[in-house]
Amino acid sequence: MTGFNLDQFIEDIMGSLEQRNRVVISRRFGLQNGQKATLQEIGNSFGITRERVRQIENKIIKNISSQIKNKAHQILNLAINHLEQVGGIRREKEFLKDLAYFLNGEEIKYFEPKIKFIFEIAQTPYYYDEDENFYSFWYLNEEKKKEIFRFVNQFVNFLKAQDKAAVLEEKIYLEKLKNLYPIHSHFLMVSKKISINNFGDIGLNEWPEINPRAIRDKIYLVLKKRGQPMHFRDIAKDINLLGISQKPAHIPTVHNELIKDERFVLVGRGLYGLKEHGFEPGTVKDIIVKILKDKKSLKASEIVKEVEKKKFVKKSTILINLQNKKYFKRSPEGFYSLVLKKPAVSQKA
Repeated sequence: MTGFNLDQFIEDIMGSLEQRNRVVISRRFGLQNGQKATLQEIGNSFGITRERVRQIENKIIKNISSQIKNKAHQILNLAINHLEQVGGIRREKEFLKDLAYFLNGEEIKYFEPKIKFIFEIAQTPYYYDEDENFYSFWYLNEEKKKEIFRFVNQFVNFLKAQDKAAVLEEKIYLEKLKNLYPIHSHFLMVSKKISINNFGDIGLNEWPEINPRAIRDKIYLVLKKRGQPMHFRDIAKDINLLGISQKPAHIPTVHNELIKDERFVLVGRGLYGLKEHGFEPGTVKDIIVKILKDKKSLKASEIVKEVEKKKFVKKSTILINLQNKKYFKRSPEGFYSLVLKKPAVSQKA
């Protein structure tokens, strides 16, 4: 956008004010250093009450609002037109980032407080301050705000009523969102109850698969999405590379959590898989015993295939375990089965 100099505009507005009024407005909106001062902080510097500062601020805003609306119409129209193009609502940080792109904001010192100063005084577009359910956002009108709130609440209730696995694996929410994509998909992001994880899955923010907080949940998310066993060093590396954790995931910490949590199974030397993917704890012998309890008898090649589904081991290791005659016997036809233990004979005195 050309023809609008934001710094010069702010300077002209400030120049029309008396010294004290200029300081009050500048500090309240963070125009000089990017940091908003409280009413109390300003009151202390002038030796007046915070309520008196509030009165001064309100009077200044009333006096300059028409001036800002008249002289900043270009930038106000830009903001409104952009909101119309993105569906009438935009989360604050994305909205200000968009405007910074249009206005070369990276070249303007304290761009965000200055642009917000204009919008807040002009009272357009409208601003929704962050609360426990929603992040701060800018919007066109009350009708649009109500529409978004209604949609978000309906979508949250939909997610709560569904099986979590169906939501995450089958993406059953896509039908409900089809009218939003691709332009208006950001609607959901104003809600604190909904998030998108690093793999693009949408779900409730409280779900560990969506917003993993503990290191064990971050491990689970990596193994779940990769779909195969991984070495504990690679798991830690993935957590860091994918940005799943704000703090670095340390290899010893990851390894300790893998050992402690029953969801994770050691399937090979340093390799861990998810129990829900069919991997089982225990030695190769223990797994063969369990397989033969279920299948009764199998050929060696069939046993190898079954064990490999549950543990990452060499074929030779499985075959060596089959030679344990204490547990396994081989028929003349080449089928292996369990050795049946003889019942203990009670001895009478």
